[in-house]
Amino acid sequence: MSTILILPPQLLETINNLLKVKDLPEDLRKPLVEAASQTVTTEVLAVKDVPVVEEKIVDQDGDQSEDTSPSPPPPPPTIDLDLLERLSTWATSDEGGSKLLQNELDPLSYTHIALVSGTEVYLTPKQLKRLRAAEDPDKPNPYLPSYLSPAPPSFGTEYRTLTRTLSTVINILFSIFGAAVAVYVAATSGAGYSREKGVLLGVLAGVVVGIADGVLVIIFQGRVQENRKERWERGRKLMTGSGKMEPEAPEAETKEAVGMEDKSEAGPSALPKRIQLKRRAIKESSTD
Repeated sequence: MSTILILPPQLLETINNLLKVKDLPEDLRKPLVEAASQTVTTEVLAVKDVPVVEEKIVDQDGDQSEDTSPSPPPPPPTIDLDLLERLSTWATSDEGGSKLLQNELDPLSYTHIALVSGTEVYLTPKQLKRLRAAEDPDKPNPYLPSYLSPAPPSFGTEYRTLTRTLSTVINILFSIFGAAVAVYVAATSGAGYSREKGVLLGVLAGVVVGIADGVLVIIFQGRVQENRKERWERGRKLMTGSGKMEPEAPEAETKEAVGMEDKSEAGPSALPKRIQLKRRAIKESSTD
């Protein structure tokens, strides 16, 4: 299956300039003319589709229904990638380059990179629908680590999460009611309180146990979130790499380095010369 590219305006202008060459091979001229003529057809279709006219459709029973749905946009002009490759091969050859120069055309404008630049791969609406249907945002990325690639939860994972949540709720309720009943029984039987006082003490005990369980659950969830954040930070550091930039040098060192570079660029003549002074003894003048 050949690759189809969308024909940009700059490539269309390049093709139109090439069609002026008289010695262009026929196996290239014919498909290039067809590709250039697509733009004219597309413009005509676009002009026709501008005024949206309501069409009435008559059914077999005689009922009239208005069709107000706009017509689909015309397809963009396209060109085959194989044609561009054959064109670049001919233009970079000795024969093609000489013919382009004779017609005052730049052969560098017909290289493969120059022809393909600015183009996009054309996909039909059916192909776009298939690609969008195949895309899954929850699909794990094979090019990312497991801690950075979101994986869709499986049925077993969801079941274990649900059972863990239910067991936590049941344990909290059991501890609340168990503590309340135990305090009530101990207050009415062992301590000798009345039933009203026993119920009050049991309710207070259940409230205290419920508050304690709630605090424990909040602490546990906070630790889980911290662990997830630490794993994410660790993964981000691993992805950024281990290279570190050296700290900037002080201004004095920078100025000294600049001065050394200026001296080195000036050449050996700019280096300071070392002068040594020699001392000589002064002769005593003889006075006759």
